Amino acid sequence: MNKNTILLSLIAIPFLVACGGGSSDTTPAAVTPATTAKISGTVPGTLIEAFCEDGTYVQVSSTQNGTNQHPFEIEVPQNTNCKLVMTTNENNDSTRVITPIGFINGAATGSTITINGDIDLSHIPLELNYANVNDANGDHIVDEPLQVDLKNTTNTTVNNTPVQDRDNNGHIDAYDDDDQDGTVNAYEDDDNDGIDNIHDDKDDNNQPDYLEDDDNDGNINHRDDDDDNGYADYTEDDDDDGLSNHIDDDDDNDGIKDDDDNNPTMPTMPTPTTPTTPTTPTTPTTPTTKTFSADVMPILNSNCKSCHGSSGNFTITTTAATYANINSMGGASYMVETGNGRNHDGGDKLNAVEYATIKAWVDAGAMNN
Repeated sequence: MNKNTILLSLIAIPFLVACGGGSSDTTPAAVTPATTAKISGTVPGTLIEAFCEDGTYVQVSSTQNGTNQHPFEIEVPQNTNCKLVMTTNENNDSTRVITPIGFINGAATGSTITINGDIDLSHIPLELNYANVNDANGDHIVDEPLQVDLKNTTNTTVNNTPVQDRDNNGHIDAYDDDDQDGTVNAYEDDDNDGIDNIHDDKDDNNQPDYLEDDDNDGNINHRDDDDDNGYADYTEDDDDDGLSNHIDDDDDNDGIKDDDDNNPTMPTMPTPTTPTTPTTPTTPTTPTTKTFSADVMPILNSNCKSCHGSSGNFTITTTAATYANINSMGGASYMVETGNGRNHDGGDKLNAVEYATIKAWVDAGAMNN
């Protein structure tokens, strides 16, 4: 739909840029740090995402440590169904491998995990070579989840509860391909700014813009096209002020990204300081109406005739002959081009008033007046 270290607090719903290489259709609920727990482990250079049933979204990257087992920690709400997705080569469209994570815990298996304390997944051997994965439809998502054995972890349960899957097709909404162009929603560029949706957070709230629900209508921004024009509403600029709807909360149309018209508790813009009185321009102004005989010829006679007398390509003699000579040279514009403050062939440059006079005559049509 083209047109737009890692210990984290879920109050802000963290969102970090990955080293290597979505969401519920409702506005995510805030989660306090006291109700969260950490999932840790090691992976190849990887982007790790958590999608949780309460709308929480967390994105972190593994930490490069000079080995092929990069540590990571991701913090999720406790006692809440969550899914994990891990991506290698995330910044390369042709080699990207998106791997849903599944879980085994004793006799239980599933794609969704619920924890009530910190857990360690140990090393997860993600595939780095896209040619080695099963991906029947070419969307770069591995067809079957990679199963991670939790080894009877007592503070963890697994199940197959759908999470952030509004259309109930078995895929997290972020990793659907709504327009069926072969690129999943996360790696589209809705606002055509050169940044993939997954990394685009223009309002700096630590969650990708495309996963939000700006108008609280139950649809994530990526899928919300209320005017049915084929473009996501949040990427458009309805009032033509240069700001996309997503970051434009500016009912007073002052062209400033602010919130003072919709939320009085937000700080208002500072009062501008009184501008200082501008200094007098160094370049004298000249009247816009100039004539060739009364204004231009005296400048040519005093500045140019000593070199451009009766010989050469450009001669200055009588007023009529000089005007005709100017036209034969291709018009008067070259006088402006060569007299714009630069020396030419060793001659002195015109002063500001002289140059402005000739330019005003040329701009008015270079008449023989």
